[in-house]
Amino acid sequence: MRLAVIPGILLAFVACGGSDNSAPTEARMNFTSSGLKSSAGVTNITIPTGGRVHYYNTDTVNHQAQSACPELNQAAPLAPGGDQLMPVLSNPTNCSITDTANATFQAFVTVSAPPAGGGGGGGSGY
Repeated sequence: MRLAVIPGILLAFVACGGSDNSAPTEARMNFTSSGLKSSAGVTNITIPTGGRVHYYNTDTVNHQAQSACPELNQAAPLAPGGDQLMPVLSNPTNCSITDTANATFQAFVTVSAPPAGGGGGGGSGY
């Protein structure tokens, strides 16, 4: 009888969601010697609301992001080989990013609205 109860308990855990896939989306932006680009090599990226930008300096000089969107501003220069994960972008918006070390290095981030009736997934059945 006890053996039948254990699989039932395990099944209940799985039915209630199991793993949580609610971690925010991370968009990588690389400071390089030729510009500010995503991991795909583009300067325009789109991330969902709740996503974050993660800066990496793959160049040999300091770089610093400046944006009208406060979540994308870096308070201090990013040293070569360094990285910085920025805060969650919680509202749909369009943001331009400029490198203070070289104003010609620009990128654009679009934060998309959540899908209608969304809510973030996981958690139904709780």
